Amino acid sequence: MYCSTCGTLIPDKASFCPECGSPVSSGGSRDSSEAEAFASQEAETIPVPDASPAPDVVPVPGAPSKGEPKPRHGAVTLGLCILLVGLAFIFQVIGAIIAYFAALDLDFMVTVFGAIGACLGVCIMGGERMLLPDRASLLYAWKEGWWVVAVSLILALLEAVSTIVEGETLFTSGWLLRSLGVLALCLGVGVSEEAAFRGLLFEGMLDATGKHKRGIVAAAVVSSLLFGMAHVVGSFDFRNALDVAQGVLKTVQTGTYGFFLAALVLKTRKLWGAVLLHALDDFLLMLPSVGLQGLEIDLQYVSAGEDAIPTIILYSVIIICYLPLVWRGIRMLREVDAPQLGEFHRG
Repeated sequence: MYCSTCGTLIPDKASFCPECGSPVSSGGSRDSSEAEAFASQEAETIPVPDASPAPDVVPVPGAPSKGEPKPRHGAVTLGLCILLVGLAFIFQVIGAIIAYFAALDLDFMVTVFGAIGACLGVCIMGGERMLLPDRASLLYAWKEGWWVVAVSLILALLEAVSTIVEGETLFTSGWLLRSLGVLALCLGVGVSEEAAFRGLLFEGMLDATGKHKRGIVAAAVVSSLLFGMAHVVGSFDFRNALDVAQGVLKTVQTGTYGFFLAALVLKTRKLWGAVLLHALDDFLLMLPSVGLQGLEIDLQYVSAGEDAIPTIILYSVIIICYLPLVWRGIRMLREVDAPQLGEFHRG
């Protein structure tokens, strides 16, 4: 028989339950079926452990999430950007080699391959969005930068009038095709230099110094001065005062323009507005002599002899004309909030 209290099997002739000690009575036992029912009832009351999933692991503060790139120090970003500017220069060398062996135009091939190398560098750093144009950024660039186009147009008209006054022919044979070629060349120059200086150097400096307003301004100023120096490095004699004056003024003139373009890129987060302003500026300045007259491209920004003083005066006048651009650049920098760590920031 079975104990009526706990359901344990009780040996025959036992007076007490060996499990719970309850006395055995004639009416207190149950048959095996009753005991099994009792045991199953007790089993239903046994608590089942919670099968809910374990809570997620709390992420460590500052650690990258799964699938996200690891943080990178701003100085490392800047160093990589400088190396990629070197990559663009290597592409220019490749373009020059191809032009030599294929008997192609040297200036065009160097410019095109330089543009490809600089854009590739921007993409490698993760800034491909800067290369995608949009209507809003282009309209904003024209609204803020039309002044530089106006200055270039006036200079081009003055050069054309001077050519006519001196009795020279302004429109020579093939001027239309040459002008279209100059336009394509200037567009390549705009892409190449903007991707290198505003895309790589400026964005790299922002990642290193853009946590505060002063760092943002410093990145714009330093990258612009490097842009200006790139146009005159190695082209003048430091022992000649007139050469030095021209080199300094050309650096300042190009640097003020570059400062405005840096602020424009920071404001719009796009390169194409700066590219088109840059290309149109160069095209207007090259159109009278190279496009219309068919003269050779002159990239010598430091003049010698009797042309030195007029060049110094010209650069000084252009700097004065560019002062509104500087003011607009300062205003755009004031409108952005810190930090501005650029398109290449990780962390």
